Amino acid sequence: MRGLILISILLFAIACSNGSIENNEVLDYESFANSLDSIMALDQGIRKQFMEAMQANEKIDPSLYGEMNRIDSSNQAWVINKLQKYGWPEKSKIGENAARAVFLVIQHAELSDIETYYPQLQALADRDEARQVHAAMMLDRMLMYQGKKQIYGTQASGQLREDGSWVIWPVEDPESINERRKAVGFTDTVEENAASMNAVYNPFEPLPSME
Repeated sequence: MRGLILISILLFAIACSNGSIENNEVLDYESFANSLDSIMALDQGIRKQFMEAMQANEKIDPSLYGEMNRIDSSNQAWVINKLQKYGWPEKSKIGENAARAVFLVIQHAELSDIETYYPQLQALADRDEARQVHAAMMLDRMLMYQGKKQIYGTQASGQLREDGSWVIWPVEDPESINERRKAVGFTDTVEENAASMNAVYNPFEPLPSME
């Protein structure tokens, strides 16, 4: 018996050293969701100031960019730490508002973070555990950052015109774009989306030169 106990202890120690014993820590979904409410308020509050200035054709205060970067960096550090430990949470466990907050934080992150977590979001959307429109928007942003045409026409850029005016980033197959949008749950057309962002939509907009 003593020999069996010793063998069991040794096997346990080997398993731990090889990382085969999983961390049994469980995410507190309620606490997680409550924290995300505050994160979304910060994320959307600063962007509301940008949108109001854009829609009024007013010059954006340069200090807003620094404040937005500070907020985004803080939000991303917190959320990505959770995603690294637990993966992207199902919306059935954290609720629609918290699920939207996770999406927004990663949507506003760097390309490398989007490339890391987009597959998780899409996999959940395929199981109705995330919104298909969020996966579509993240795919479009990832493609834009990669210098490729977007699929759903959700992203606009101020870098396509010398005057800095906003333009919908170039799209694939413009003749069927509104059908694609409808299929994943968008209730507006690409033209209506452009108007809401005070952006120009040219269905044949070329990709900018990467030189």
